[in-house]
Amino acid sequence: MEIEVLEKDEKSIKFRVKGGSQSLLNLLKEEADNVDGVTFAGFVLEHPLEKSSIFVIKADKDVEKLFKKVIANTKSDLEDAKKTLAKLFK
Repeated sequence: MEIEVLEKDEKSIKFRVKGGSQSLLNLLKEEADNVDGVTFAGFVLEHPLEKSSIFVIKADKDVEKLFKKVIANTKSDLEDAKKTLAKLFK
């Protein structure tokens, strides 16, 4: 998976994800919707054959700080899910 930052300023980040799954972008979007200060998060599929998407996150303050929180929360959710699922197969 390749990630390329297309635009970045104090209140927004726009990046392209190539080769990644929409599932990951859905997780990031859902988590961003639950973080105070994030005013918009979403993505659009650029081209289905190339598996390329554009993700945008906007905030009313330091978007980089808030996006780091979104990433940390998503990582924590995935770790919890991994532990729960691993218990099913002991």
